[in-house]
Amino acid sequence: MQENYMVGIYARLSRDDERAGESVSIENQKEMLSRYVREQGWTLYDYYCDDGVSGTTFDRPGLNRLVQDATDRKINLVLCKDLSRLGRDYIEAGKYTDFVFPSLGCRFIALNDGVDTIRKNNEMLVILKNVMNDLYARDTSSKIKAVKQSTFKSGKYVGCYAPLGYRKSAEDKHILEIDPVTAPVVRRIFDLRLQGYGFRKIALQLNAEKVPSPRSFYYMAEGRENLRGETPYWNDVTVKTILRNEVYLGHMVQNKTGTVSYKNHKQISKPESEWIRVEHTHEPLISQETWDAVQRMDNHPARGRSGKSGTIALFGGLLRCMDCGSSMRYLRDYRTRKSGESEYRAYACNRYMSGGKNACLSHYINQKALIQVVLTDIRCKALWAQNSRESLREQLLAREHTASMERTKMLKAELNAIGKQLPELDRLIQAAYEDKVLGRIPESVCIQLLHKYEAERREKQERSRELMEQLAASRENEKSVDAWLDMMQDYTQLEELDRPTLVRLIQKIEISERHTVNGHEERDIHIYYNFVGYIEE
Repeated sequence: MQENYMVGIYARLSRDDERAGESVSIENQKEMLSRYVREQGWTLYDYYCDDGVSGTTFDRPGLNRLVQDATDRKINLVLCKDLSRLGRDYIEAGKYTDFVFPSLGCRFIALNDGVDTIRKNNEMLVILKNVMNDLYARDTSSKIKAVKQSTFKSGKYVGCYAPLGYRKSAEDKHILEIDPVTAPVVRRIFDLRLQGYGFRKIALQLNAEKVPSPRSFYYMAEGRENLRGETPYWNDVTVKTILRNEVYLGHMVQNKTGTVSYKNHKQISKPESEWIRVEHTHEPLISQETWDAVQRMDNHPARGRSGKSGTIALFGGLLRCMDCGSSMRYLRDYRTRKSGESEYRAYACNRYMSGGKNACLSHYINQKALIQVVLTDIRCKALWAQNSRESLREQLLAREHTASMERTKMLKAELNAIGKQLPELDRLIQAAYEDKVLGRIPESVCIQLLHKYEAERREKQERSRELMEQLAASRENEKSVDAWLDMMQDYTQLEELDRPTLVRLIQKIEISERHTVNGHEERDIHIYYNFVGYIEE
């Protein structure tokens, strides 16, 4: 037995181990092991430490340096307090004790476990110890996950940093309160989105105004510099994340991400079905109406395009040609007219502008005339909603019911058919197993049938889920009508149109070509409102 060893002492402490107190601290491990080295008369080469690192991962700075020094023959004995310090994954830990260290000519000792690789009679002990450490890691992971789940379900905030616009309460770090410094930035982002700005354009606008990024705000509040080199600029991803975060409605939505397993700590996104949502946990930053309007923007036709001036036309993206369905192009003419106007704004069918009369007709309309039509219609609908709410509500619900009744009937019929087909598929799967066991069909045929039945069952289950969602959406009509009636009552005295108001109220406006009726030139303009669509007088 070699007596003169160059010893590398390995010590590790994870966040979970910190609960055990001083007995497993890095300093305690180093002191105990260095004393043992002196008692044996060996030479201590160096300490290799990983503080705050999980034992289920083996990509650690201290461990990597230790293996490199063993490879370079600087050390020939690795000493640690017990096997759990080396790691809690029995496969990886076994790889080091059975292959890596022996192949490097390096002796390994786990002092408290009585493990010494120079002794060949304790191999079973090493295996059992590694398995027990692995099971401990699994059990600890399950307990931590259960505690987190309980915290999420109680509506408490769990995160290193509060979302932009909020700060953690001084009394309870799990409670969010509005931050007067950053809250205006969040409200401005929602306002810009309502004006039709895209995610990237909002970011460019904030950067142009030199608004600090969320991380910059964090370091400013901490009173220290950003030494990690994180970008101080806004980008489209950050803006999009803010606009889709329900925390600004006063709701807590957590458990969106997790790890692959207790061994693999790679972060993954969880399906929405696993998210934990608790409503009204803190004061909201924006109203439900603003939130709904912003979410509709993702699929709203009124996203529009900005011109050379960088602004979006008032009706940009909202207008549609009634004949061909294409969008309407914004036109500006700066020639001075008889009326004294130096800038004349109008819209025309985009297909006509691109392909001429063979493609479509012009559908040309002056913006001033259109503003008056839309203003009048909004005021009329608002007065109707205010003075005859119940009759208008009944009319809208009756129309929605008639339009969706046949569709709902078809959805229910398909859902009932699937409900009968799923038990039959379960019976076929069971029969395939029985036929295989009884020798009626070969195993290969059984596997082929099972794959077919399982695929069909998954498809039916997915379709069933989609149908149920569609049926649930159809039941939301009543809520949508009420929301529209509540919203419209605020616009009885509307004097001026702006883009946020248009986007908030209107889904699209269809413009027909001029036509002659009884010697008079007329045109049809159909205004489709959010929630309820086109309302005939």
